[in-house]
Amino acid sequence: MARGGRPIIPTGGTAQRIQDQRNRSTHSIPLDKLIPYHRENVNGNPIFHDYAQEKLEQLANSLERDGQVENIIVFPSEQQPGMYEVLSGKQRTRAARLVQQKHPERNTLNATVLDLQAVKANTFALGDLTYVLTNVHRRDQLLISELGMAFEMQFQAEKHQGKAAAQGTDTLTELAQQNQTSPSFIKCARQFIPEIAIPEVIDLADSGSIPVSTASQTLTRMNKETQRALMEKLKQASEQEGWQLASYCKKKLTTAALRALKAAYDMRIAAAKDAQSNVLTENDTAFLFTDAKPKTVFKAPTKQALQRVIPEQLWGDQKAASDYLVNAMEQLKRYKEKYGEL
Repeated sequence: MARGGRPIIPTGGTAQRIQDQRNRSTHSIPLDKLIPYHRENVNGNPIFHDYAQEKLEQLANSLERDGQVENIIVFPSEQQPGMYEVLSGKQRTRAARLVQQKHPERNTLNATVLDLQAVKANTFALGDLTYVLTNVHRRDQLLISELGMAFEMQFQAEKHQGKAAAQGTDTLTELAQQNQTSPSFIKCARQFIPEIAIPEVIDLADSGSIPVSTASQTLTRMNKETQRALMEKLKQASEQEGWQLASYCKKKLTTAALRALKAAYDMRIAAAKDAQSNVLTENDTAFLFTDAKPKTVFKAPTKQALQRVIPEQLWGDQKAASDYLVNAMEQLKRYKEKYGEL
């Protein structure tokens, strides 16, 4: 569902491409010929979690009582000839198999069969878009990690098509329009995917144990080694104090604490020139395990303030300006070590 409870409805060219395919004729497909979409997994885990047994049985009861209301969407499998990969309707397929156990004669589902070449074009762009948009449209109460992986798949599919650039819009704006949500929410959700966040952090986001919007700007911006080291410290502290890790993190990783940790991380990185090492020290994280308040968060200087200290010829070169500031900080550090305060 879109934020605010509205259903997600694809817009523009994406909707038309999907609808053009869905208008194809209906086929009755045997259940034993239906297999999951081969691109539904990320690092071995499905983007959308399977329904729990209770919810699956409710769906099966509805299917048994009322019959199939809407076609599932499939396409012929290239990897397994004779089989059909399910883009929309995996849970209905699972439910239909439960019904089949009681009624063996009910061994098929009505399906709209998409053209394989259309589905796989542009690195499976249409397949991915159909898979994501139909699943997000039908489901409610999706986890932040499910949305993150879905948005990431959709983002890459749109990029492969190049449609947003052709229309003069950026890909993020295109996704926001399709999903009836904001670009900032999509950016936030996409931080909680395996390529960026470690499993423990993803679990905390899914369980609501950390402020997700703040964590996406702070915790997931740290390298994975730093994330792991921090979570290990929190795990040890929670065990010593007799807390569950999720509850302990909810207590400790407040918005203020996360911002303080990120400020310390950024300053260590700038000084060390090493974004791949664990740069948070015991001193940086000590406040989490005491009653001390987080250190005052460093506030980035304004553009006008930076232009007062950076040579004008570097204003148009972000990397050169950044290198200039880092070098200035290092010189200041060496000066203080040798002579003390200015």
